[in-house]
Amino acid sequence: MAKQESLIKFRGKIGDLSFSKHRSRGYEARMKGGVDKARIQSDPNFQRTRENMAEFGNAAKMAKLLRIQLNNLLRTFADATMRNRLTSLVHRIQKSDAVNARGERMFLEQNSMLLKGFEFNQASSLKMLLGINLDVYFDRLDSQATLTILEFNPQNDVMLLPGATHMQFTLAVAEINTEDIPPRPVVVKSDYIPLIGLHVSETLLAPLVVDDTKVVYMVVGISMYQEVNSEFYPLKNNPYNAMTIVEVDIP
Repeated sequence: MAKQESLIKFRGKIGDLSFSKHRSRGYEARMKGGVDKARIQSDPNFQRTRENMAEFGNAAKMAKLLRIQLNNLLRTFADATMRNRLTSLVHRIQKSDAVNARGERMFLEQNSMLLKGFEFNQASSLKMLLGINLDVYFDRLDSQATLTILEFNPQNDVMLLPGATHMQFTLAVAEINTEDIPPRPVVVKSDYIPLIGLHVSETLLAPLVVDDTKVVYMVVGISMYQEVNSEFYPLKNNPYNAMTIVEVDIP
């Protein structure tokens, strides 16, 4: 892969050369090549390739449904790598399908426990920002998700960031739907918590009525803010906001 060094940066195609910009490697140029598309679609030698393409395409569709469902939260918490990482995770879950044949394996809801632990911001995590454990669970009898935040001292238990004066917890609960556009999650937020002084324990409740057959997953986020004249502003270019799939409840 060639890199563009000139002052003029190209994007697109010129003859047999394709120019593009990679998010981390910068501007690149490469020769047109590869196997003809028609051959891949018909040649028996590319049967495995077709199977892989079909499964990856299905994984991309399922990952897109999850992104659509969490769209408003992703604006605050997701990093630039989240899309590809989520698609790769869904693809791995799809491969755990022990029912369907290769090339037809699907994202089965009973395998979705593998979503647990996914970080929407690769540069941060709940454990990195907060030094206490968070208790999260979904009660199907009461139809609600619960996040219990134990008493903590931000000066000892929180990673303090330059300019940050307050933090906020976000709890979201949603059902997984593999067939249609999934319903929006129920989202609740804590008050803005000062980063000075003891914070007493509190509980966030997110009510969600779901069918007994549906898988439910819970997401917890921590975001940092600066207070100016009683207004709270998110830190500019803050890479530390964290959001994690902390629990998956399978009926």
